[in-house]
Amino acid sequence: MAKVLKELKGHSNSKVSLLEDKGKIFVRKSGDISRNMERYSSLASTPLRMPRILEYRGDSYDMEYIPNLDIKSYLSKNSVGGLVEYIKYVMSVFSNQTIEADFTPIYKKKLSEFNFDLYPMPFTADELIAKLPQFLPFSEYHGDLTLENILYDTQEGQFVLIDPISTEYSSYVFDLAKLRQDLTCKWFIRNSSVYFDSKLEKIASELRMFKHFDNDYLLILMLMRVLPYATPIDQIYLNDEIIKLWK
Repeated sequence: MAKVLKELKGHSNSKVSLLEDKGKIFVRKSGDISRNMERYSSLASTPLRMPRILEYRGDSYDMEYIPNLDIKSYLSKNSVGGLVEYIKYVMSVFSNQTIEADFTPIYKKKLSEFNFDLYPMPFTADELIAKLPQFLPFSEYHGDLTLENILYDTQEGQFVLIDPISTEYSSYVFDLAKLRQDLTCKWFIRNSSVYFDSKLEKIASELRMFKHFDNDYLLILMLMRVLPYATPIDQIYLNDEIIKLWK
């Protein structure tokens, strides 16, 4: 029977554990995983490295354990050049084949599901939709491209994507907006005392080559996705960021 070595950080109704069985160490994710598996399968045809899926059981899957630094640890020890080039590479893969699509129906559907009574916003759904870009490239994507979902493989000296997820926001443009959750709002270090402002701004400045990167309304949309899963304290943090971004 597998022995639990450590409970890792899970999101959105899932559990992630580091396990050992017969001398082999691996990671098991369980819970709401169907959309993860769907996206892993889709991205398997790309050259982007992700942990190998070892076994899939329907309600859980095992994947290879990669000795790593999370990006907070990586940025504490390294300059941003390598990470910037990696993110640009990911975006070049995702944007390789695209078609323009009208995302207005998706905005309307998703915002109709958002509880404005429980999470009051300084705008209505219609006011936000009016400021969002109507047409965006429909493309391959990660679905939750935060800095926390990029690891640095300390043995191979390369970056790895983890935890992709299928979503109706099916464009790499939303991945860029999701990155700004960390680059602009500093979500991944909200409970840390580290100071990365100059490094995060350097990454952001390099990514401005991509159209829509600086669109604050797309960022607001991504922050609203997190609200229902956030703790009360984090909800205050997110609300403050949304209010600052809304113009």
